Amino acid sequence: MAVTRRGYIFSAFLSSVLCVLLIVVALSSDSWVVSLATTNVQVSDSELRYGLFRGELILRNLATPNINTLYMTCISNVNACALSCKTDADARIAEVEALAAGFRPSPACLSITDVDDTDPLEKPPVISYAFYVSVITILCAQLFVAVTAAGLAILNATKNPTEPIFGLPGCLWTNVATACLGCIVMLMFGIYWLTSGLNEHLALAYIALGTYEAGPGLGYSYWLLIVSILCAVGNIALIQIRAYLLERDPPPPMIKVENHSDGTIFLY
Repeated sequence: MAVTRRGYIFSAFLSSVLCVLLIVVALSSDSWVVSLATTNVQVSDSELRYGLFRGELILRNLATPNINTLYMTCISNVNACALSCKTDADARIAEVEALAAGFRPSPACLSITDVDDTDPLEKPPVISYAFYVSVITILCAQLFVAVTAAGLAILNATKNPTEPIFGLPGCLWTNVATACLGCIVMLMFGIYWLTSGLNEHLALAYIALGTYEAGPGLGYSYWLLIVSILCAVGNIALIQIRAYLLERDPPPPMIKVENHSDGTIFLY
């Protein structure tokens, strides 16, 4: 009987499921950027963290911390995204518009935004809207190909024989695409973090206006992408190892009918 070594394919399926879960967590969680926010007039260091959609700002000016939700607010016509803790949508838009224009909005987490245009900022403390949309688009593409890789893996782990075209070759190349897209996102965000000034102003008025001094870093949401890339690379290795072992295995014995003249019936 031919050895199929389907355990390798099933292991690739389990790894693909883990890869999908990691990408979903990275996309939806709120810890791409984490930072302390320090000033002399607070009980202890304040904290902030945010992801691609929301975040949280914990101000510790008093003994009881003041917890505020941060909203990623984007305005396409000014090519700007920034974080705002304003409780009203119009106030958040007004705050981001002010930051994009280099003006100083009131950072307090209220329902209104007052803007001071007499002392403009040297550089608008915002995130590029095009960059932001590109990161989310590539992450969604990575998630799609990772789901496809998982589907092809379980299809080939349960079907006999394995699919010739959309099966293992497709599973192999979707994992290659998953790893490549993950690397692209990490490089894009990492380079942007280092070169755009985002690591200094954090696209947040409290930090950009100098109200608090930041101690920023990249959070676990970003670093989870490394694990998802390793899962995809591991799947590639499993599929290639399986192919190598199948090629190394000796072929099944061949029965030569011409050597049997006694009328024996052979079943194939």
